[in-house]
Amino acid sequence: MTPLAHEIYRQLLRHLRRGNPSITYAELAAAVSKKYPTHPRSSALYAALGEVTSACRAKSLPCLPAIVWSSTAAQPGVGYFKVAHPRAKTEKSQVEAWEREHADVVREAMKFPPTL
Repeated sequence: MTPLAHEIYRQLLRHLRRGNPSITYAELAAAVSKKYPTHPRSSALYAALGEVTSACRAKSLPCLPAIVWSSTAAQPGVGYFKVAHPRAKTEKSQVEAWEREHADVVREAMKFPPTL
């Protein structure tokens, strides 16, 4: 994973283990910008979230980026669904897949290793 993806993983894990089941793209961008300046709508941020998703899948872990939400939609952006749930084609099936994934992430928060 890229350094930005590693920092995103670290920030998401820290946020989750503090009992916070969600974080907005803006909050995440602000947190990682201390090391890697980025913007909530940055293509680099989205690509790095995809890297974290792929790394979680490779380790048979729930998709940690499921906790990252749009502040206006209260769910992940379209890019999340393309990477995390590519077989979910309808909006309903995407939301259902994400809700299950999010519940798995929260329930299994202590199973995530310190680094991927």
